[in-house]
Amino acid sequence: MYPPLVQTVFCRDMTERQALAAGRLLAKVWPKPEKGPRERAAQVLQRGRDYEGPDERGPRSLIIYEGDRLDGERVTAHALVFPRLVRFTGVGEQEVLGLSLVAADPDCRGQGLGAAVVRAAFDLVDEGFCRFAYFQTSNEVLPFYQRMGAVRAENRVFNSLSDIDPTADPFWDEARVRYPKGDAWPTGEIDLLGPGY
Repeated sequence: MYPPLVQTVFCRDMTERQALAAGRLLAKVWPKPEKGPRERAAQVLQRGRDYEGPDERGPRSLIIYEGDRLDGERVTAHALVFPRLVRFTGVGEQEVLGLSLVAADPDCRGQGLGAAVVRAAFDLVDEGFCRFAYFQTSNEVLPFYQRMGAVRAENRVFNSLSDIDPTADPFWDEARVRYPKGDAWPTGEIDLLGPGY
C-alpha cells in the first residue's frame, strides 16, 4: 500500500469549496451545535485572512483527499499549521509552528491518515521552517504524537495580551506538546502572545 498523498493548500489561496470539504470532516470529528461544516471552514479561511507575513510562510492546510484526488470532494485527513510568535522567559520571542484542527475520518481508521498529516507538519520543522512545533492535545491523544517524536512540554503558559486574565493558561486541553524532543527546548514560562489554538 502506498503512503497517502498529503497535499498543501495555503489558507490565503483556499477556495470556498476546498474549505467546505475540510469543514465537513472537522464537523464530523468534533461535532458541536454551533460549529457545523461552514463554521469550521470559516475557521480555516480566517487563519489565512489574519496572517500578515510573507506568503511562503503562511498558514496552510495539510489535506488528504479520498482516493488521493487533487481537490476532491471528501477530505479524509486534515491538519492546520501556521507560524506563531511566542515569548520564552529568558530567551525572548521565537516563532514556533502551531498545529491545530488535526482530524482523520473515523470511517478510515487504521490507514495512517492522521499520522500522515502530522508527519507532514513535523517535516516542516525538520526542514527548518521553525525550530519547534508547539501545540495542545488531550492526555488521551498525547501518545499518538509521542510515537512521532513529540513530548509533553512542562512550561507554564499564559497570554499576556488577554483582556480577561493575562496570567491564565490560554489552552483548554490537558497536554502542551512540543516537537522535536531534545534538550534544546527553552525552559521557563511561555507567553503565547495571543489566544490558544
